[in-house]
Amino acid sequence: MVRRDGAEARKERIQQIAQYIQAQLHDKQEIFLSKTIAELQYKFGLTKERIIEYLEILENLGQFTIDKELDKIKKPTK
Repeated sequence: MVRRDGAEARKERIQQIAQYIQAQLHDKQEIFLSKTIAELQYKFGLTKERIIEYLEILENLGQFTIDKELDKIKKPTK
């Protein structure tokens, strides 16, 4: 039986956002945080606060590093 509740939808959105950012970082070392947030708001219809929450979850997982002062999302350091 396929589970289709709110938690599953949230998990899928976080995974989609992770894939989107990894694709953007594939050829670049860094991307603009503010532009990425705007793109994700448009693509997923989520609020800025919710996207930032998801980005912080992914950052804590080590998928990338967020530098709010420089407005950048960077590839994780090895």
